[in-house]
Amino acid sequence: MGLINEEVIETKNSPQHDFDDFEVNDEDAHIEEREGLNKSILEEDNEKEGILARLRRDAIYREKYLISLGIMWSFFVLGWTMGHFGPSLLDLRIITSTSLKQASAFMTGHSVGYLIGSIVMGIIFDKMRKEKTYSVAWSVVGMTVTLAVIPWCYIYELMVAMHVFMGLAGGGLDTTGNALLISLWRADGKSFLQSIHFAFAIGGAISPFVTGPFLAPENNTNTNTTSEIIGNTSIANYTNNATTCDSGDFPWTESRLYVPYSIVAFLALTATVPLFVLACTSKRPSDVKSVKSVSSVDEDIDEERNIQRLSTGMKATVLITLMVFVGIYCAMEDGFNNFLATFCVSKLKWTKYMASIVTAVFWISYTIGRFVGIFLARIFKPVKLIFILTVLLILGFLGIFLSAQFKFYEGIWISSGVVGLAMSMIFPLVFAWTEESILPVTGLVASLFLIAASLGSMINPIVLGFLMDNSSPMWLAYIMLGESIINLM
Repeated sequence: MGLINEEVIETKNSPQHDFDDFEVNDEDAHIEEREGLNKSILEEDNEKEGILARLRRDAIYREKYLISLGIMWSFFVLGWTMGHFGPSLLDLRIITSTSLKQASAFMTGHSVGYLIGSIVMGIIFDKMRKEKTYSVAWSVVGMTVTLAVIPWCYIYELMVAMHVFMGLAGGGLDTTGNALLISLWRADGKSFLQSIHFAFAIGGAISPFVTGPFLAPENNTNTNTTSEIIGNTSIANYTNNATTCDSGDFPWTESRLYVPYSIVAFLALTATVPLFVLACTSKRPSDVKSVKSVSSVDEDIDEERNIQRLSTGMKATVLITLMVFVGIYCAMEDGFNNFLATFCVSKLKWTKYMASIVTAVFWISYTIGRFVGIFLARIFKPVKLIFILTVLLILGFLGIFLSAQFKFYEGIWISSGVVGLAMSMIFPLVFAWTEESILPVTGLVASLFLIAASLGSMINPIVLGFLMDNSSPMWLAYIMLGESIINLM
């Protein structure tokens, strides 16, 4: 009898309990379905509403948009500093009385600083729990100060140190700017990402035109070209009397490099103030990572983007491969940009002004490519664009090599434009592909890419400066072509 009662109780209670669970789960499913539907309707309404209407209505969206514009202006200044360095290198040598091999330490110091700045600011960015816009603002402050000081550093060691500090600020800005933009927009930020790098390219394209008129004039009466025994021309010997004399007797006042540097320092200052204002008045909620673990954020974003989850080992392998790719790419970008003017003066015997103009052609095509990239990023997958652009880069460097070898000077202009176009979109596309298909681009991931970039930029100037100074300026073409082929592989 007790057994029968027990069975009756079981049959009475168990199905009811299961039915209650089913009702709860079914209700949860309906809630999730309704939330997903509401989310898709909201996204559709936002798309139909238009940017201007949403800017007026949504305060959080407006703040994110303004911060993105602040980052864009900061990257315009960063691009300016990169673009005017190549034409300025000849005058930086005059100011410090150094050979090209010694002056390559300016680039190496900048790359070392970039590396350290990327690491430090990447860690600080991920540790910040409140408003992360401050990390971008303080990086721009560092740029403002160093830009104002550099043209007055006629002591060689001081000039190297200031380029290290310049790299610290630039690396910090590059890391925090990319990471902050992606954290604001996530998978919807591909066009914004291309936009800030488009602003970077505009700054790089304008700066040679501004810098060129203030470069020290040619001193033809004292110019001498000495051939080495092996038949090649040493860049260190292709100088005016200013670069061969001691710093005490050196007429460094002939260089008016302080004018373009003061201009870009002022522009950096105008980027700093809005960023601090936006950071102080921010009303956005704290970053989701301050509440959730990194792994849970990865899972949420993977589900949101509806992509296949990769194992940790596969993510690490792809990330390391991309770091190598980025390192070689940035070695080419910085090496070509910084040494193109010197290559044109020493190998092709162009004037410094003409050399600065061909650098501007590189940056103009680079800018056009970045602008086109804003729209191409919406149409094509990042990995396909990266492959096409890498092949185009090889063709551009092959054109530089053949044009210099056969003295086809029009080919130098055309090939410089092709190289600029090919280089334009690769760097932001790596970030976009990583965010879209591999893992979220946090401050740490951004700093890893920039560490790789800094290592590449650090090694190339040493090798290029030594080979171009002691062997032949043609080593610029040899190394650029070789590195682009390695990147394709």
